[in-house]
Amino acid sequence: MGPITMATIIDVAKRAGVSKSTVSRVLTNSGRIDADTKKRVIKAMEELGYQPSRAAQTLRNKKTKLIAVLVPRVSNHFFSTLIQGMEREAVKHDYQIVLCNTGNDPKKEYNYLKMLENHQIDGLILTAFRNPVELIQQFSSFGPIILVEEYTKDDIFPTITIDHQEAAYKATEHLIKLGHQHIGMVNGPEESIITKDREKGFLKALETYHIPIQEKWICFESFGIQQGRRYIQRVLNNDFYPTAVFAGNDELAVGVIQEAKQQGLDVPQDLAVVGFDDQDIATIIEPNLTTIKQPVEQLGEKAMLLLIDTLQGNKNISKKKILETKLIIRESCGMRV
Repeated sequence: MGPITMATIIDVAKRAGVSKSTVSRVLTNSGRIDADTKKRVIKAMEELGYQPSRAAQTLRNKKTKLIAVLVPRVSNHFFSTLIQGMEREAVKHDYQIVLCNTGNDPKKEYNYLKMLENHQIDGLILTAFRNPVELIQQFSSFGPIILVEEYTKDDIFPTITIDHQEAAYKATEHLIKLGHQHIGMVNGPEESIITKDREKGFLKALETYHIPIQEKWICFESFGIQQGRRYIQRVLNNDFYPTAVFAGNDELAVGVIQEAKQQGLDVPQDLAVVGFDDQDIATIIEPNLTTIKQPVEQLGEKAMLLLIDTLQGNKNISKKKILETKLIIRESCGMRV
């Protein structure tokens, strides 16, 4: 069996009895072409099974059918799960995803935003942002920008998210109802609005139940395992340390558990831990992690659908949609007596 050959624009021109430039004009819908000639070219393309390149389609439609998704750290399983949901929805509508890893670097984020201005993409989804909102808003004149998880105070951009404050309250309340009076928190980057919301929920739960707030047990880090380990190293340097920790994501929580065990503490007997996200890692770590379950894939699906609806001119789009969370109780929290 010989190699498979694909029909080219030259083959189409020969079959239709026209020039290559005429076929190009049909593809890009440019220039004046009589109806009979156009019909012959289209018929030739169908007979030969000719597939116009995406570049040709872009010229014709002035659309790339590409959507950029900016994530701070692609190695974080939360974002890979989120992207799965986005991609599943994108392919239904003949769109493709361009994955952009910013590393929380404002300059890299800015360069990816420039893709909108340069018409390299049709739209963009931000899962986090480190540049000023005013700067990002300038790029929305070149194409739609959707936020997922993070949001702006004035809901400048359409957003799919959860109630981070309410979820953090629920997680902290669980520790309090187990009898804990000495509770710490390790959270994500302090400049992030969702980090601030999770802090607000944590503090509100302590205040509601009249639990003393220990500032030295509250720490802001990046969302990573090593940062969770560092937090425990820091708090164990004090004579007095917490009996429970609310972690702003599951990776931080896993780091807390790993380091606590290495330092000779029993989890949950000496230290109870609750996380946030319900990543796969939550059921791999021992003991299994009590955590807030986010509908991660659904967040991705709905964010992508919202962007595609915007691209297709749908005017009946809600500015902000909030999905439900659930506390998943496992073995990393223990009853205090």
